[in-house]
Amino acid sequence: MTETSLILADALPTIRAALEGLDTEVSYTVSAQWPRKVPTGALITVTELDNSQISGRLVVDRLSYQIDLWGPEADELRTLAPLVNTALLSIGFLREYAGALGRENGYFRKTFRFGRRVDKRNMRLID
Repeated sequence: MTETSLILADALPTIRAALEGLDTEVSYTVSAQWPRKVPTGALITVTELDNSQISGRLVVDRLSYQIDLWGPEADELRTLAPLVNTALLSIGFLREYAGALGRENGYFRKTFRFGRRVDKRNMRLID
């Protein structure tokens, strides 16, 4: 096993920074925790879904993240959704899924999933 194969890739800080810098008038918060009560403003949550080594490739990992937009108003989420999509694409992730805007437990929700492979020797997203 090489030293590089032991590295754990973590894109969460980069993703959070991209999401915290959205150019919008909509008030929102970025968090790792799903809402425990109906949010008063928009909330963007980031969840790591997969961070696994690709079989036979000690220096390449598969990364996958779920981004959920939550809020009391659908229009706020419609404004944020394309900005979130652009932010993740601009840092090199590929969109794997975009769910329909729906209503859940008293608030609106839109879900995205983004992923890529990462070369741990230089922490570059590849495919």
